[in-house]
Amino acid sequence: MMSNRERVLEAMMREAAAKGYEAATVADVACRAGISRDSFDEMFASKEDCFLAAYDGAIELLVARVSSAFEAAAGELWTERVVLALRAMVELFAAEADVARMAIVEVAAVGEDARVRYRTALDRFVPFLEEGRTVATSAHELPTDTASFAIGGATSLIFDEIRAGRGAELQGILPALVFAVTMPYLGAEAAEAEMQRI
Repeated sequence: MMSNRERVLEAMMREAAAKGYEAATVADVACRAGISRDSFDEMFASKEDCFLAAYDGAIELLVARVSSAFEAAAGELWTERVVLALRAMVELFAAEADVARMAIVEVAAVGEDARVRYRTALDRFVPFLEEGRTVATSAHELPTDTASFAIGGATSLIFDEIRAGRGAELQGILPALVFAVTMPYLGAEAAEAEMQRI
């Protein structure tokens, strides 16, 4: 059974996904959670404070899923581990479209604190891609921010799909995501081969 705080965080995620962060009100969130406005105010300083707490929870869930998939394939080729990690991510987002919308789309509407959290969240995926340097033919030529560039490209693809209302169909872009994150390390030809293999 969820605590009041957990119900409020869940309600915030659902309201932000359904109406957009800006349109969702504290009253909406409190009503959906089945609590009073006073109870909400005892738990959170503001709507933004509540959203950020819900966002942090969503990111922890996402990182745990991706990490688990990546680590479970220890000993496999790096490309296979990346495919499994990306598959875990799109499966989570497809099953939980509200998590995806909040974590990828609505966070951009919240403010500077949210943008900092978003960038920090993306940075947590860098170590998974940095292993790609061990298979890159010209690893010494890769820019320091190669993983960040690759993550940015993949995130842009996901953003467009979710914003277009196709969050439940994200598994369909898995090949494109694989290409986006492996191409800087493998080169276009080898990354395309990985994409075709999906």
